[in-house]
Amino acid sequence: MGPVLSCLEADKRRKDKKMAKFAQTKRGQRVMNSNQMVRYREKRLKAMQPDVERRLREEEDHTKGQQVWFSRYIYNGRLRHWVLMTHGNKYELRRSENVREGNGEERPGELKFTYHVEPFTIDEEKRKAALAESSLPDADGFYVCLIGWTTKTKEEVDLACESVFQSFGEYHLLWKNCQHFLQRLAEQILVTKAADYPWFISNTKTRYQKTQSLMPPPLEFLLKMQAQMTAQMQAQVQNQIQMQTQNQIQMQIQNQIQMQIQNQIQMQIQNQIQMQIQNQIQMQNVGG
Repeated sequence: MGPVLSCLEADKRRKDKKMAKFAQTKRGQRVMNSNQMVRYREKRLKAMQPDVERRLREEEDHTKGQQVWFSRYIYNGRLRHWVLMTHGNKYELRRSENVREGNGEERPGELKFTYHVEPFTIDEEKRKAALAESSLPDADGFYVCLIGWTTKTKEEVDLACESVFQSFGEYHLLWKNCQHFLQRLAEQILVTKAADYPWFISNTKTRYQKTQSLMPPPLEFLLKMQAQMTAQMQAQVQNQIQMQTQNQIQMQIQNQIQMQIQNQIQMQIQNQIQMQIQNQIQMQNVGG
């Protein structure tokens, strides 16, 4: 079986490293060599085979443009760092004091982070060795996977990186960090997406960052609530206007009906009076 495994399974496979230590014990050897465990491993590897073959083909494909790689440094679920790699460079968002002079620009008094570009290539030998040993795209805590291809030149990618940084705004550890920066940059430069692109978009969060859905940033939360309240108030006003309009129309209709009834009654009364007068006149003429 090919060495490249689906990065969608990468986090789950990290547990296998812990199992390796357990397997070295006598009890672990009995468990790992049991028929049930052997069948489980065979079934899992067989299910992953199509993904493996697809990623092998993608990594060998250079016809769609320049390959764009994603590297994630994460240890025990704790936030570390993320970079994109293409055209022999790595692109990242880093602390300004950690960036050498001349790499990226800092807005004085506004940001403590800036984009960073420097020459960098993937250590294929080390990556392949890690894959062969642990069946993971993991070398020294770095997960490296292909997320797509770009047809932009190096200069165009550099400009895209600068443009994303200029519109990125103020850095926030949870809601606007290096991974969000890379997601925006990837949207700008990718023309074809690889199989691991969905994993890159959805799985760049670490465990504690799941609190994002429970604890939104205060300013954005307030703006969202304000928008919701404004929409509700507008809907209520529109409903009230519609109700008032409907009531006014009903009142007008009722008034028109009442006026028609009154006119009809008056016409009937006048007709009756005229009939009575005519009858009296006729009776007087007959009597005379």
